[in-house]
Amino acid sequence: MRMKQLLGIFTLTLWLVSCSHPTLAPIAPSLTPPAEPELTPPAGDGIVQGWAVLAEKDDYSDVEMADLSVDYVSITQMRQLLQDSGWAPEQIRDVLEFDRESLGRHLDWLAEKADEDDIVLLYVAGHGRYLKNVVLWRQFFAGEWSAIASKRRLLVIDSCQAGNYTGAVSGDPAPYLTVAAVAGDEYGWCGLEEEGLPIIGYVFTHYFTAAFENPAADTDGDGYISIQEAALEAEVQQRTYLHDVVLAVPEFLQQYHDIGVFPDQDPNYPHVIVDDTIGKPLFLTLKAYH
Repeated sequence: MRMKQLLGIFTLTLWLVSCSHPTLAPIAPSLTPPAEPELTPPAGDGIVQGWAVLAEKDDYSDVEMADLSVDYVSITQMRQLLQDSGWAPEQIRDVLEFDRESLGRHLDWLAEKADEDDIVLLYVAGHGRYLKNVVLWRQFFAGEWSAIASKRRLLVIDSCQAGNYTGAVSGDPAPYLTVAAVAGDEYGWCGLEEEGLPIIGYVFTHYFTAAFENPAADTDGDGYISIQEAALEAEVQQRTYLHDVVLAVPEFLQQYHDIGVFPDQDPNYPHVIVDDTIGKPLFLTLKAYH
């Protein structure tokens, strides 16, 4: 500020002298102090990193819903997938027994850390009713999501009626990709050990993470399995498992019928819902961007 004041006084003095003595040469433009540069940080650094929050709730005794005690197997599978894809372990956060407050804190962390070039993943597994009635998902999530600068945002939800919750960000003007394990009026399956079925944990997540190891999922033959390709592969596998394994048990089929749902009458049940506004393949494998 002192330098600016001196330059201002000097400029004013020269201007007054030039008015009194018309023959005086005009002031050189170099005497005008340069504008101070804006200190806006860059939108992206050109380096693609991965930042992830993996949230799963197994214990529902606090909200009087049925427990899904699977020892957080699904976020374990997701973490292993990300680390195998080159993601730094310290840039992956597990949120066990999440609630609205803890999700909000970790969404803030993603917004703070990720720039436009980075891949940001939020994975959520739990009861759909918990997201709706306790977390109040649709009332808070879209605003938190929009604060993340990344143009490679990925939201994966494995819950009953998952399409209702991924749909909360529909219309966001920034690019995103959402994957819902089932449609908004459909019910998925989380296998418990006491049921005696082959898959323990969330069935969609099981097949989604496995798809990245299946060469057949690389439908465009580019050598990498995209999120979009893995979701399509998982849809087929989840559908087959539900009809051939879960619904083959009369007790489990009756559970669907008791809530007014008849998946045995629809061979295409359930549907994985993908909403893609990125418009090109999104990869978890970081070396695909090098």
